[in-house]
Amino acid sequence: MRKIILFTSFVWLLSLSISAAYSQNVLTVEGIFGSNQYAARELRNVQWSPEGDKFTYYEYESSTRKRLIKQVDLQTGEPSVLIDSDQVDVLQPESQQKRFTIPNYHPSPTGETVLLPSRGDLYLYTMKSGKTKRLTDDPEEERDPRFSPDGKKIAYLKNQNLMVLDLDSGLETPLTDQGTEDLLIGRFDWVYEEEFGIRTGFFWSSDSRSIAYFELNQSLEPVFPIVDFIPLYSRVETMRYPKAGGQNPTVRIGVVSIDDGRTTWMDIGRETDIYIPRIAWLNDSRHLAIQRLNRDQNQLDLLIADVATGESEHILTEQDPEGWIDYVENWIFLQNNQRMIWMSERSNWNHLYLYDLKGNLIRQLTGGDWDVVELIHVDEKEEAVYFIGTEKSTIERHIYKTGLDGKGLQRLTKEEGWHEIDMSPDGQHYLDTYSNIMTPPRTTLHQSNGTPIKVIESGEIEALKEITLIEPEFFTITTNDDLELNAFMIKPKNFDSQQTYPVLVYTYGGPGSQRVQNSWGINRINFHLWHELMAQKGYIIFCVDNRGTGFKGNGFQNLVYRNLGKAVIDEIQGAEYLRSLPYVDRSRIGIWGWSGGGYMTALAMIKGTEYFKVGVAVASVTDHRNYDTIWTERYMDQPEDNEDGYNDSNPITHINDYQGGLLLIHGTADDNVHLSNTMQLVYALQNARKPFDLMIYPRKLHSITGYDTQVHLFNKITDYFLDHL
Repeated sequence: MRKIILFTSFVWLLSLSISAAYSQNVLTVEGIFGSNQYAARELRNVQWSPEGDKFTYYEYESSTRKRLIKQVDLQTGEPSVLIDSDQVDVLQPESQQKRFTIPNYHPSPTGETVLLPSRGDLYLYTMKSGKTKRLTDDPEEERDPRFSPDGKKIAYLKNQNLMVLDLDSGLETPLTDQGTEDLLIGRFDWVYEEEFGIRTGFFWSSDSRSIAYFELNQSLEPVFPIVDFIPLYSRVETMRYPKAGGQNPTVRIGVVSIDDGRTTWMDIGRETDIYIPRIAWLNDSRHLAIQRLNRDQNQLDLLIADVATGESEHILTEQDPEGWIDYVENWIFLQNNQRMIWMSERSNWNHLYLYDLKGNLIRQLTGGDWDVVELIHVDEKEEAVYFIGTEKSTIERHIYKTGLDGKGLQRLTKEEGWHEIDMSPDGQHYLDTYSNIMTPPRTTLHQSNGTPIKVIESGEIEALKEITLIEPEFFTITTNDDLELNAFMIKPKNFDSQQTYPVLVYTYGGPGSQRVQNSWGINRINFHLWHELMAQKGYIIFCVDNRGTGFKGNGFQNLVYRNLGKAVIDEIQGAEYLRSLPYVDRSRIGIWGWSGGGYMTALAMIKGTEYFKVGVAVASVTDHRNYDTIWTERYMDQPEDNEDGYNDSNPITHINDYQGGLLLIHGTADDNVHLSNTMQLVYALQNARKPFDLMIYPRKLHSITGYDTQVHLFNKITDYFLDHL
């Protein structure tokens, strides 16, 4: 008996060893979503010195649990520790958890001090002495602190208002006194933050004498409830959320004098149902540039306001009667206050234009059937413009340089893939965070001509060294109406073209988006690794960027204008392409997506029911009337002006075509795509006596985060496809 037990134990131990060795080479849901072992090491919160001769970044040292600010001097290229969390004073000795949280550090313009927000208060760390001075000590939080350009003052939000702190005297002065929960000063409501990507609502003039700020009145915005079902008596929180066709916040732009606290309001026109997506100071500190976007978002005006009087001059207009106009994210006013660089899609592609400040076009700086994605830097002495573009490939990003005369275009990055650039203020160096579909991000320091100097972060991921990833194939497919669509495919390991395989289609498809990219993680690394996991399990992974997605020209995007549901045509044509391949099991094609991809999945399962057997829709929009004003109306117009478009793009309208196989997933606390979207679809499916499955995540927001939750979520999705596809 003992021998049998020993032998059994030996076999058990041997099987464990084999299993452990095997598991090291196989991706698992627990490994991908239950830890950060596959997370890439990247430089966080990079801050260049004003002179451009050094930069700092934040790093968390997991082995010691230290939080560090490191500095790299370009003379040596070597990092050194500038601030160590162990050397920063504990705020209150009896409460060790109240140490500084360094990631939100703010170096002063002089480079002599660092502002450290912590637990609602502000602290100033002096480099030379290593001492920390507490600047505020009260229960109210100081939010979004910003140094004045001369480094002598700090502005921040507090008690719903804008404040300024003089560092020499320690005197705190309110600059506004009208702010409330509904009258937002220097900050934004949910829809502005989400759809215009703007967080800071106040901006110093370069002479440190004035601050320009947003004022938003959200009191008339509809209130939406978010229910927490976990307590014995459910709790309800409310948020201001304007749905398509609903009441937006009204906006004003003020400029307040630091000396006397007087605000001058800028003239932005008589129409109040507008958006102000961006403002920027001119270098003379006397004028403010204001982008004004109409409610229909098909006309963008550029105003230049005199901050002393508030009077404004309308100098430029962009229009698109066949679609929508995006606000201009990157615009630069040259130092001589005579010219600016502007971005426009007027040629069907996004390009750079040089204007004078009266709105007269001097010349177009870039051109061709490709997009300028981001304006990086202008070197006026060298007469050079640096930008990120897609000239080499729509699925890659590279840094380019051209002259202010519009001549001499050259690509500075050579490696095929994705380059994210952080350039020094003097334009002499840049950090290039490079990746491709098989290479995690690595960061290198370069001279402005592209010459590499030093690797700052190698990007190696130790846990991936034991994993053999399958390289995706990039290609294009042509639709029945002659559109060329970008696509990628991951084939199973040991692929045999004589066999047939099920296919899992990944979709997003929202206007201006892109999922077919030669970059690490294809937007979300965990999704990419999960696709690799499913390929290991014998599935082909397929993704196509449908009509309406980005970086294929403005006309390509406008194909879904006023009916976002048109994009599902390409998901169906993608499935037709898959069914033409001899190694695809045409009866086993599934589809999944999140948010906009959840919407596309639901629509594909209903309108393309003969092509898609199984679908998983996570955090889906259903009826676009449920979604916010800015995003929805940009592409769909207001519901009262486009009833047919809203109805046709709504999966519920076509519910009778649905045959089954759909799993719906949603977080109950989702403040972006509300749970009501899924509940309305559930209600329609039940009333139509249609089969479906449902998984709800209490207290989870749009991203359904948390290690345990993500493991549960993706085990659910994995098992659903394994069981049904």
